[in-house]
Amino acid sequence: MSMIKHSAQGNKMILRLLTMISVVTVTGFAVRAMTRHINKKFWQKTIIDQAARALPFALLLSALMWGVGTMQNWSLMRLAGASSSALLLLIVVALLISLPLALLLALFTKKITTTLPRAETADPARRRIITGAAAILPLTATSAMGAGFGASFSRTRIPQIPMALPGLPDALDGYKILHLSDLHLGYYFGLDHLEQTLLDAEPFQPDMVVVTGDIADDLSLMTDAMKLIGQLATPGPKYASIGNHEYFRGIKESIRRIDAGPVPLLLNSYDQFMVGNTPVIIGGANDPVSLRADIHGFLDNSLTRTFNNAPDGPFRLLMSHRPKALDVAGKHKVGLVLSGHTHAGQVGLGGRSAWEIFTENSYLWGAYQKGNTRLYTSAGMGHWFPFRLGAPLEAPLITLRKG
Repeated sequence: MSMIKHSAQGNKMILRLLTMISVVTVTGFAVRAMTRHINKKFWQKTIIDQAARALPFALLLSALMWGVGTMQNWSLMRLAGASSSALLLLIVVALLISLPLALLLALFTKKITTTLPRAETADPARRRIITGAAAILPLTATSAMGAGFGASFSRTRIPQIPMALPGLPDALDGYKILHLSDLHLGYYFGLDHLEQTLLDAEPFQPDMVVVTGDIADDLSLMTDAMKLIGQLATPGPKYASIGNHEYFRGIKESIRRIDAGPVPLLLNSYDQFMVGNTPVIIGGANDPVSLRADIHGFLDNSLTRTFNNAPDGPFRLLMSHRPKALDVAGKHKVGLVLSGHTHAGQVGLGGRSAWEIFTENSYLWGAYQKGNTRLYTSAGMGHWFPFRLGAPLEAPLITLRKG
C-alpha cells in the first residue's frame, strides 16, 4: 500500500514537472519571438539575446531548487529557489503582458513613419523616439515587477490606526490592539522576521495582541511563533484564530501546534477578559477554506456558534480571517472585526487596494464600517507569493476610541 502511494505521488510530481517544462519552454519562445519583432536593432545586442535564451532555463532551475529544497527540508535552497522562481515568473508575466502591447505599438509607429515626410523621419532624434517607444512598455513592466518583488521583503511597518466605535465603554477608550495577520512563516519569512516586528511594536506598548490566521506555511515554526508572540509584554491577553492556510497545511496538526504554545486559539468559540471593571467578549470565527458562493451563510453560522451562550457584555471583538464577516457581524452585536486574508490584493494605491475599483464590498485593505460595526483588514505581515507594490507589509496597532 505504501509503495502504491509513493508511486502515485511520484507520478503526480513528474506530471507537474512536465507541465512546468512545457509552459516555461512555450513562454520563453513566445517572449523571444515577440521581442525580436518589436525592435530588431535592440535584439542584435548579444546580452539581450542570451538573456532571453537563458530565462526559461533559469526559471526551470529555480523551480527545481524550490522543489528539492522543500522535499529535503533544506531551508536555504528552498528560500533561494522560491525567491528566484517568483522573481523570474514576475519578469515573464510582465513580458507576456507588455510585449503584445509593445508589438502593436511598434506596428503602429512603423505605419506612421511610412506616412510621414522623408525629412521628418530622417531626423535622428525623432527616429530614436519612434523606434524606442515600443521598448518603454516592457521596461516599465519589468521595473514595476522588480520593485514589487523587492518591496515584498521590506521591514514590516506598524501603522497607527485609530478606530472610533459607537458606544465604546470608557475603560476601552485608548485601548491598543496589536493586530498580526498572514505571517506565512516558512518560504520567504522566518521567526527572525516575526521577532523583529514584535521588537518594533514593543515601544508602542500594545495592551493586547490578536493573530488572525495564516500563521505558518511551515508547521515546524508554528509553536515557536506562538511562543515569541507570548513573550511580548502586554497588560492584556493574546489570542489567535485560524485562516485558510491552517486548513491547507492540515487543520488538526495546525491546532495541535498552536495549542502547544502560550497563545489561546479561538475557533468557533469565545473568551471573556476584563479591562478594569469592564468585561470584553472576544470570539474567533472559522474559515470556509475555499471561495464559496455562500460565504455569508458560512460566516453567519460560524458566528452563531462562536457567541453561543456568550453574555451580552458592553463590547464584542471578533477575529475573522475573512473580512466578509463584517456583513454578518452586526446581528451578533460585534463592535469591531479584525481580519486579514487579502494581502491588500498585493497592489495598493493611496492606502487602499488598487483592486477596490473593480470589486464592491470586498474590504480588501483598511478601515470599513457597516452600521455600528467597524472592520480593519490588515495587508498582512507576509505572503505566499512575494510581490507588494504600494501595499507594504504591516502589523497595525489599532487604538480604540469613543465615537
